[in-house]
Amino acid sequence: MAEICVVYLSDDEPIVEQLVALLRRDWDVWWARDIAHGDWEEVVRKEIPKSLALVPVLSRHTRGERKNILKDEMQLAKSHNKPILPFVIGPGEMPLGFGGLHYTKAHDWNGKDTDRGYQQLKAKITKTIGNGRNALRGTERAKQLVVRGKILQLPAFVFSLSSHETQVTPKEGAPLLHFLEPGAALVSAYDAWKYYSRDRLFNSIMTKIRESQDVLFLDSGNYEAYRKNDRYALKKNPKGWHKDDFRETALKLKPDLAFSFDTINPKGKQDEIVSQVVATFQADDRAMSERDFSLCPIIHLPKGTRAQNAAGIVAGVARELDPLMLAIPERELGDGLLERARTVRDIRRALNRLGKYHPLHLLGTGNPLSMVALAAAGADSFDGLEWCRTIADYERGYLFHFQQFEFFSEIRLHRIQDPRIRNLVENKNVSYSLKALGFNIDFFKDWTRSMQNMIHGGQIEHLLTSVPYIGPQIFKELSK
Repeated sequence: MAEICVVYLSDDEPIVEQLVALLRRDWDVWWARDIAHGDWEEVVRKEIPKSLALVPVLSRHTRGERKNILKDEMQLAKSHNKPILPFVIGPGEMPLGFGGLHYTKAHDWNGKDTDRGYQQLKAKITKTIGNGRNALRGTERAKQLVVRGKILQLPAFVFSLSSHETQVTPKEGAPLLHFLEPGAALVSAYDAWKYYSRDRLFNSIMTKIRESQDVLFLDSGNYEAYRKNDRYALKKNPKGWHKDDFRETALKLKPDLAFSFDTINPKGKQDEIVSQVVATFQADDRAMSERDFSLCPIIHLPKGTRAQNAAGIVAGVARELDPLMLAIPERELGDGLLERARTVRDIRRALNRLGKYHPLHLLGTGNPLSMVALAAAGADSFDGLEWCRTIADYERGYLFHFQQFEFFSEIRLHRIQDPRIRNLVENKNVSYSLKALGFNIDFFKDWTRSMQNMIHGGQIEHLLTSVPYIGPQIFKELSK
């Protein structure tokens, strides 16, 4: 039985999808997209009487004859004494007979959970039917993350761009990602500052990605600055990459989500590391207080006892900051994949003991087989450069040298899901690099969908069979 039924006109389905995703954080929600097959009216007549409340979404489309579609559903709820809590996102017309209802006004709502109108609706629902079942079991694995009104399906792979040792520059890769809509993309704040601060084309593409349904991530830039030996030092490199440069870049690019400026190789005990991460994050938070995007902490672990300290430190930061997401580099979680999977398992358990689900992002995880193992262990999203450094074998998820694309360009052509990419790979006038990158984008999107389906379908043991040789051992470790 659903706790809330959301009804709407088909014109509003994209924004209603975001509303449903937000409400599902706390309540069991039913909406028309849940009808897999069968008679629509028959299903609606079953669901509304079983629910605890009805939320009709009214917009500028709710006018004239069309408002009668919602009127029938609202009348059904009224006949069964169900509370009706209209959510008005545009200047529509209230169906006849329901003008006396107390409604929540949120004209031009853009899907953000911080919007005053949405918060009022949530408060009314809580007051009317109480906290939902999902709020009580808040540590159940999240299937989605709502970022600035956009929906990111979890586990997610974020396609990273970097100026360091890749087959495509950020300026070349950004238009490709925008065109092929991978779901999420990440750009280095250092690269944006160092190479593209005045590049109109690059910044225009960043704006287009941000205005699309893809989630635009911005990282701290410290990876590239470190690799290029260009981090700030008062005497040796006073013009190097500095936290003030990061803040200026973040405010200029306005990503959907930015990872805060991080301190690599911290020193101290667990509580001291937590305090350092919190203080650094809060300094960025204050300096960018006027921003309209989410800021999430990056956590680094002290050398020597990294795996042992990980769970306590990550949970400590989550407890102090309650961020939308927490990030930690995969390389700091242990020496081998088995140890890293155990560490992620321990982090996930520590986070879940806080009573709320905190999504965990792993920095630098772009190997498909590692993604499987670490997603099974409890990680929720990954970013990596393998998609623009190597070639993926569609059949097994193995990675090969970039120049070995011809191993797969024909034999795996039938596996390509996106017709745009198939046309690109078959086009003789397209460059080798562009074909290979398009092929990889299709592979990683398909691989990620498979992970999502199997994890949320309870098939983790079967999913781990794709990890050669040690898949069963990883499953055994995760079950302890």
